[in-house]
Amino acid sequence: MPDRTFRIHTGARPPEIDVRTFAGTVTLEAVEGGDELDVRVEALDAAAEQLIDRVEIGADPAEPESPARLWIAVPHRLLGRTPSFAITVRTPTGARARVAAAAADLETRGRMGRLEVTGATGDIAVDECAELHLRIASGDARIGTVTGRASLATASGDLRIGSVGDGLELKTASGDVSVGETSGDVSVGSASGDVRVDAAGAGSIQGKTVSGDVAVAVRPGMRVWLDLSSVSGRINSQLEEEPGAGTDTPAQLSLTLRSVSGDLRVHRAAPAPTA
Repeated sequence: MPDRTFRIHTGARPPEIDVRTFAGTVTLEAVEGGDELDVRVEALDAAAEQLIDRVEIGADPAEPESPARLWIAVPHRLLGRTPSFAITVRTPTGARARVAAAAADLETRGRMGRLEVTGATGDIAVDECAELHLRIASGDARIGTVTGRASLATASGDLRIGSVGDGLELKTASGDVSVGETSGDVSVGSASGDVRVDAAGAGSIQGKTVSGDVAVAVRPGMRVWLDLSSVSGRINSQLEEEPGAGTDTPAQLSLTLRSVSGDLRVHRAAPAPTA
């Protein structure tokens, strides 16, 4: 299949990337020590092959006061058909990216900066980023590490997040949510999807569900303030008083969980393995 390529020097500052596509795949690969944006757009079907020359690829070079900026936009219709493209961008680490991908899958590799992603049915896989803002319809999202804040919303897709360092906001209708480690404030809203947090840290967790279950594991050694309520679901707290924690010790974590018919469960997380 035919393809298009493009390359530009980025300078010392992390670049900014804007990708708009409809079907196929988008891969952003952050390379340590890199100083170029290297682009390849490949046609994946006959409709894309006919439109490959109409793919828009452009860039503003780096200036003393602004980073290099790259944009990619693909045509989305040919005689009633949606063409499918594979877009690959190699970039220096820390790049900021904005991706609009209707039915395309997105994968990022390496350490990215701020990510803004919107999509419909495509799946999302993010290795590591500084900040994440994600809005998808039915696609699933698998997120590794977000060192800063994260905001994610989906209708029916499942969300899986490894760790978030500085606050998390999640909204889902029927998709399930799984979170590994959290620090900072967490807000989760779900209709019928289940929510699980494996290691909650300092700050607060506010969770609201209709029929979905919520399970939160609290890191060992933390004193917790609990506010749990459910109309018809079961409530189960397995927290025990930590040794040496007096009654006047302020809470390090507050849990406010609400459900209509979903079950609520709070327990201690397993101790972290020693080196």
